[in-house]
Amino acid sequence: MAYLDERNNSILVLHNLYSKDFPEYLKDFLEVPEVLRINGVEQNAGIDFSGFNVYKYRFSMLDHSLGVALILNNFVSNKKQVIAALLHDIDVPAFLYSSYYIDESNFKKDDVELTNYDIIVGSNTLFEYFFKNGVDINDMCDYTKYPLAYNVRPHLCAHRLEYFLHTAYLTGLYKFDEIEEMYNDLFVTPNEDNMPEFCFKIPNLAKKFCKLTIECGKKYRSYEAKMAMKFISDTLAAMIRRGVINRKDLYTYSDRVIMDMGLNCNDKRISDRWKYLPNLNKVYTKFNADDNKKYFKLKADLRYVDPLVRIENSGFDLRLSDIDKEIKEEMKDYLNSDTDLYMYGDYED
Repeated sequence: MAYLDERNNSILVLHNLYSKDFPEYLKDFLEVPEVLRINGVEQNAGIDFSGFNVYKYRFSMLDHSLGVALILNNFVSNKKQVIAALLHDIDVPAFLYSSYYIDESNFKKDDVELTNYDIIVGSNTLFEYFFKNGVDINDMCDYTKYPLAYNVRPHLCAHRLEYFLHTAYLTGLYKFDEIEEMYNDLFVTPNEDNMPEFCFKIPNLAKKFCKLTIECGKKYRSYEAKMAMKFISDTLAAMIRRGVINRKDLYTYSDRVIMDMGLNCNDKRISDRWKYLPNLNKVYTKFNADDNKKYFKLKADLRYVDPLVRIENSGFDLRLSDIDKEIKEEMKDYLNSDTDLYMYGDYED
């Protein structure tokens, strides 16, 4: 139980909030190497290895995945959904979103991207467990089939709920008692598509939560976050092109192991980039690129939630944006805002 015992206090209090009852059957999964690997993959895509203080905390994909599983355990107590939630990110590569930005041209034609199915079937422990217990592996490989676990943006699911709550708490946007108040106000109800979704009882708490999702969304798509991800992505691409690592290594090792491979390799251009990463703390923007290759643009998702709210004494649930003009305008401004200028850093190979 090394992982459970080594969680820091902030992560522990969040997990205890998500579910007072810790399912015993999850503990065996937390000793599986393929699951433990993602404890070494940062939720924030390596951004906090850079000099940018975008998030100011470390939170692993296993911290997040266990959090999602515990939220589902608290609300639905469906063993299959809970296990699928814990395993939903075991196929993420090292450096997460930064790796997703690597252009396919850097990989060999037979260098395939691994999926949840590949990881589960390739794990003797996981495959044997599901086979012995008569669990269809396909039910474990796509947890988007469980709408309360994952649904379309901007609806509120366990995946999105965990992401925004931990970000708000660990960045200091809200204190723990505020996080606790919002979480304890939630219940599950059918939404407009007759699918289960989290819903708030108190409009002011829904509004507070919605505002925090917009603030968290701004951090993720900031120029600073994009600059760090692009720098890491370009470094990883160079490692792949020059044979230091291959694509499978990204799905086999942690962020730190991949970084150490780069730091200790014989290619000074690669090792120098990793050495410089903690000093990367400036980003410049420009309207026009002037055909200069050092300028780039990077797309990032618009992360936010437009939550459901129970209308008092009516039994009806409506989207917050349908009943709150201020929020509707704030969402509109956020959706119409951009960080789409050309940008560049202060590092030259």
